[in-house]
Amino acid sequence: MKIKVLPVLTAFLLVVLLLLVSCGDKNNPVNNGVFQINSLLPSTAYTGQAVTIIGNNFGGTRSGSYVSLNGEKLDDSSHYSWSNTQVVFFVPQGAVTGDVTLTVNGETSNAKTLTIENQPSSTAPYLDYLSQDIAQPRQTISIYGRNFGDSPKGYVEFNGLRTDDISFWANGRISVKVPDEAVTGKVVVFISSGEATNSAYFKVQSTNQLLDMVRIEPDTFTMGSDNSGLLKEFDCSPAHLVKITKPFWIGKYELTQKQIKKIRSGWNPTVNPRDTGDTKPVINITWVEAVRTCNELSKMENYDTCYTINGNNVTCDFSKNGYRLPTEAEWELACRAGTTGLYAGKLDTLGWYNGNSDNSIHDVGTKSPNAWGLYDMHGNVWEWCWDYYDAMYFNGRPNPDNDPTGPTNSDTGDRVYKGGSYVDGPNSSASAARLGLNLTQSNYNLGFRIVRNAK
Repeated sequence: MKIKVLPVLTAFLLVVLLLLVSCGDKNNPVNNGVFQINSLLPSTAYTGQAVTIIGNNFGGTRSGSYVSLNGEKLDDSSHYSWSNTQVVFFVPQGAVTGDVTLTVNGETSNAKTLTIENQPSSTAPYLDYLSQDIAQPRQTISIYGRNFGDSPKGYVEFNGLRTDDISFWANGRISVKVPDEAVTGKVVVFISSGEATNSAYFKVQSTNQLLDMVRIEPDTFTMGSDNSGLLKEFDCSPAHLVKITKPFWIGKYELTQKQIKKIRSGWNPTVNPRDTGDTKPVINITWVEAVRTCNELSKMENYDTCYTINGNNVTCDFSKNGYRLPTEAEWELACRAGTTGLYAGKLDTLGWYNGNSDNSIHDVGTKSPNAWGLYDMHGNVWEWCWDYYDAMYFNGRPNPDNDPTGPTNSDTGDRVYKGGSYVDGPNSSASAARLGLNLTQSNYNLGFRIVRNAK
C-alpha cells in the first residue's frame, strides 16, 4: 500500500506552528487582544522618571490593579495614570533593573525588562522646576528643565489631563496654560518621541468665577415668527430654521450692577437712585461698553479676549474662549428653551413687563426660570446682542441657517436687542421680538447678559 507522506507531514508542521504561536515568548507575546504588555517607553529610565507601559486590556481604570517592579508592588504614589492600553508610573527611589508586570483583577501580565540608571543620561528629558507651584485654571506657568526638544510636538499633562495649549516650547523651557478641568497633582512633560519626564507637584487654585452660567447644547430651532399681527412691529418674519452647531455657556441672569462694578473697578453706568442696587441688572450701558466689559471680564479670569476694539469699530473672533455678547440666534435659542410659542411659558410667571412690574426694575432671578434654568429672558430689561440690526435680514436666509452672526455691517450702526422690559407690553417680551439701537446709545431699560464658548 502506498502511504501519502506529504499531507501527513504538512498537517504535523501546521500543528507545531500553531503551538509555537500560542506559547509565544514572555517578552514578545503575540497580540491577540489578550491582557499583555507590548513595550515600555522608555525601556531605560532614571529614578523619578515617568515610564509608559503600552499594551492591551489593562482595564479602563486602576480599581485595585497595580504595577510591580522586580516582583515588588509599587506604592500608590508611584501610579500616575491608567487606561485600557497605557499605564504611566514613576520609577521609585532605590529601584534597580528588573522586570515590570501589571496585575489586573488578580491576573499578572507578561514581563518587560526596565533598565534603571541612577542619574538621568545627558539626553534624557528632565523636569527641574515650575515657575510657580500653584495657579488658577487658564493661568500660564513655565516648566524649566532640559532635553524637551526645540519643536512643540510634545504635550503636557496635569495629573493625567493632557493639554496642547502651549504658547512657548524650547529645549529648556515650556510655557503652558493650566487647563480649565485641571486638578491638583503631578505635572509631566511628554516630548515628541513619546518619552516622559519626571514629575513636579502642582496645586490648582480654585477660581472665584463671577458669573453663574448655563450650558446650551447644539440644536436646530425655528427662529423668528410668521405672526404678522402681534409681532409686526418687531421685524421678526419670516420664521426660519436655524442650526447652532457648537455648545456655549450663557449667563443664568442679566449682568448685575454688583458684577459690573467688580469687572470695571467700581464703574456703574446706572445713575438713577431708584434703579440702583447690587442685584438689579445693569442699565444705561451702550453696546460698545458692553463688549468692552466682556473683554475686561475675559482678562480678569484669564481667558482670551474675543473683541478687537478700535473706537466704535469692533470685530469679534468667535473662536476665542473668552466672554462675549450672544449672537441673536444664540440668544433666541436660549430664550425659547425648546418651545415654539410666543413665550417659553406663562409670561406672568417668567418675566416682568408693564402688566405686573409696578413700573420698576426688579432684582434678577425673582421670577421663575425657563426650562433650561435661565432667568429674566422675558422682560425686566432688554438685552444687547452681537448682531447688526437689519429689518429685512431674515428674508432669503438659508434654511437651515448655520450659526448666523447677523449682517456684516449697518448704515445706521444699530445693534440688535431682545427680550422686552418692565415698561413694555407683553408682545415686546416674545421670544422672537427684536429691535435695534445705535451702538453708542444707551437706555434706562436696556442691559445685557454674557456668553462664552463651551467645549
